[in-house]
Amino acid sequence: MNPKDTAKTIGSILLTKVLFSPLGLIAVGVTILLIIMPVFMSMASKGEDFNLDDPDSNLEALSDSSGGAYCAPEGELDKELWEAGFASAGVFEGREDVFLEVAEEQGIDPVLMAAIALHETGHGTSSAVVEKNNPGGLMGAGGLFVFDSLEEGIASMGKTLHNRIIQDGLGTIADLGSVYAPIGASNDPTNLNSHWVPNVTKVVSSLGGLTMNCETPTGEFVQPIPDVVINSNFGIRVHPVTGIVTPHEGVDLNCSRPDPIFAAKEGKVVFAQYPSGVLETYGNVVVIEHANQLYSLYAHLSKIDVEVGDQISQMEQLGQCGTTGRSTGDHLHFEIHTDRMFGNRVNPMPYLEGEKGVDE
Repeated sequence: MNPKDTAKTIGSILLTKVLFSPLGLIAVGVTILLIIMPVFMSMASKGEDFNLDDPDSNLEALSDSSGGAYCAPEGELDKELWEAGFASAGVFEGREDVFLEVAEEQGIDPVLMAAIALHETGHGTSSAVVEKNNPGGLMGAGGLFVFDSLEEGIASMGKTLHNRIIQDGLGTIADLGSVYAPIGASNDPTNLNSHWVPNVTKVVSSLGGLTMNCETPTGEFVQPIPDVVINSNFGIRVHPVTGIVTPHEGVDLNCSRPDPIFAAKEGKVVFAQYPSGVLETYGNVVVIEHANQLYSLYAHLSKIDVEVGDQISQMEQLGQCGTTGRSTGDHLHFEIHTDRMFGNRVNPMPYLEGEKGVDE
């Protein structure tokens, strides 16, 4: 018998044993399930409001009218975060009071004004602000305006923002972005303007949140990071590290070091460490116990800022984004547990819906 005939005979025998034996049928069934289950589970876990094929569209599902930025609790300026935001801000260092004075005079939010200035100038280091004292990218027919002093430039920026916000009604970060950085502009061939709203939003959050004209979810769970972009949803998936089909018991949200991670709801810290054993894959992880036997988990942090026993307010910073534990890169792994800590994991996304208005 030649090699081809031998191979055919062996293949026929193996196929017959697989198809006509109980163990063989079970093996075939398991293989089929492993192939089709991730597809169906992924489809079922997406939900109507979240689109994994177009992550940017998730902003609309969870962002409020402030453009995805957090509101400061009770509308009060967080002085500690405010001062920290100016500590290494180039020419703006030590001038945080100037922003406060100008913002009060113009009737606008100092946090929003400072966030735009910090973003526009690379945190106070751009040539426009260093050489021309122009913190807001203000331009005329001859190009960027030149001011005699930085204080004069900040005052002019404040007056311009007053006109846009108060007179033109551009009260949100997204609205202002359409003026400061219009998407599709002819002078933006690489579409850098698309980053304006998300980046300003991140700076706002790092300064403690908006103090005026802001909508915030109150009492319900809020975004643990601003401008939600989902990297990997809840459900069955192929694990990015092991390559094995496994259940993903939370959602992975896009962020990068040192982005702040916030408490999605008020509660008590019941776990805050780099665990050992089966939990070490989380890396630096914080778990908060909430009312009604609910727990929220924040994993892969580069830094933990809270301790077990701390009573945490909603939107209080817990730590910083990172990639500790079993992770392929910077992101936040977020989970909701019911009944007990590390108990039943459920899809977190439905908990991040619902909001209540808070005016200036």
